[in-house]
Amino acid sequence: MIAIATASQKGGVGKTTLCINLAYSLARRGWRVLLIDTDPQGGVGLSLAKSAKTREGFHEFLVRGGDLGQMVVPTRLPELEIVPAGQYDTCARQGWVEHEVPARLADLLRSAELRGVDVVLMDTAAGMSSTTEAVVKACDFVVLPQQAEPLAIRSVPHLLETLARFRAEGAGVRVAGILLTMVMRENEMSLKVARELRDMLPANLMFQQSIPRLSSFLEASALGVPVALTKRNPPPEALIFDQIAAELEQRTGLTHEREKEHGHASLMD
Repeated sequence: MIAIATASQKGGVGKTTLCINLAYSLARRGWRVLLIDTDPQGGVGLSLAKSAKTREGFHEFLVRGGDLGQMVVPTRLPELEIVPAGQYDTCARQGWVEHEVPARLADLLRSAELRGVDVVLMDTAAGMSSTTEAVVKACDFVVLPQQAEPLAIRSVPHLLETLARFRAEGAGVRVAGILLTMVMRENEMSLKVARELRDMLPANLMFQQSIPRLSSFLEASALGVPVALTKRNPPPEALIFDQIAAELEQRTGLTHEREKEHGHASLMD
């Protein structure tokens, strides 16, 4: 099993949209995926299920641990399950012990692995709060969505420095890649930022695919479904997330793990 977090210095870069659609694409590709909402605003749960407003979830686990299975919300896709954010305000009043958070996160990931999960995908709040920092440190990989706007050029180096500090402190998290989001293909400034980021950073640090700004993504969010489910036949832009999923498999070694699990005997040495 691998655990992947998303992280960004600012809000509104499309983290939740990415997590929902990427989780769906990975599940459709045959992986058992657990999507965990660690954002106090609860964007994942509220996008996908109205019942998430009242369910316990991630923040209750931080406070008292417990049975992860009781917090999991199934979806109509058997390979995809969700843990909502839970009742953040209530949990914040009860309080959780900061130095216990890493152990709680380790327990959560062990519980997910015991459920047979292949990929844990964790949506985080904007910025790098103490909880988000602990979540990122607990994961194997982090994906960095970056909006194609001038601020990204200034914020990316700072975020990479923060992640380098995490590794210096002993965390094993690695950068899976930087993913450009909300690219406006009709806007020269947006395209200029995308070009400058690709020129500034090593090629292997940038996802080849990017996410454009499309009204269909807003429609999907309003409907509470992945983009692929907004129409009877998946719209062409749903393929974007399938391509990101395929690239993520390569970047994180998921494909290699599947080959090891489902390998076959060679006919000849």
